[in-house]
Amino acid sequence: MNIKHFISALAIAAAGLATTLGSAGATTDPKDLSPANRALFTSDHMASIHQPTVLVYDFERKGTLEPAFTDTIEANVTGIEPDGGKDMSFHFMNGKNHIEFRDFSDFVGNPIFMLFLERDVRELQRLTRGSAVYFRGRIRDALAGSAMMEPTTFEFHGKTLKGTEIRIEPFVKDPLNERYPRFAKKTYVFILSDEIPGGFYKVGTLTPNPSADQPLLDESVTFREARPPEAKRADTGREKVAQTPK
Repeated sequence: MNIKHFISALAIAAAGLATTLGSAGATTDPKDLSPANRALFTSDHMASIHQPTVLVYDFERKGTLEPAFTDTIEANVTGIEPDGGKDMSFHFMNGKNHIEFRDFSDFVGNPIFMLFLERDVRELQRLTRGSAVYFRGRIRDALAGSAMMEPTTFEFHGKTLKGTEIRIEPFVKDPLNERYPRFAKKTYVFILSDEIPGGFYKVGTLTPNPSADQPLLDESVTFREARPPEAKRADTGREKVAQTPK
């Protein structure tokens, strides 16, 4: 699958986010993309998966802004195409938190970060009454220009694994961030690793709260496990809710 098809598939699944993120990379030559965009958009995150598999992720939301909760996301690799592309479907959280995303066909990469970002810009729109299109554009520009990348390590199941961390602050230098001051210093972090099935260990955001010890908002999707599709879905229909301490 070339970069045009890749971005087109993202656009179908993520309700326009990929179009804005990918517009700076509308070329078919991945070398013209920024290092961060290459790592996120053109890497074969699913290279180690050769049979139908369910990738399970834990979602966590905490902070002082709204009640905390945890939930579960499943990325289902339902088929393997002759060229190595993956057919995928998603169960993105449960109950009132559930978001329906369309299936992917013959896909290279892992779109879990795209789904997280699409939910994120919808939440920003809800919390600020701003434009989701505008927030998508700022994220696109940050990934294309100011993204920071560095090697990292993290602990997983008692082992220290190696990966790459991508970090962006898409709003901090935005001259219009006075319209949404609480989120001006929001940071996005992507931790990728070839040692994790599906390539992503964690995707998260952190919005500091200058008037409190706890952040205003801290949200993350963290890889839990890869399991065969016949295994029982974890946490189906269950939403864990905890009131954020004041």
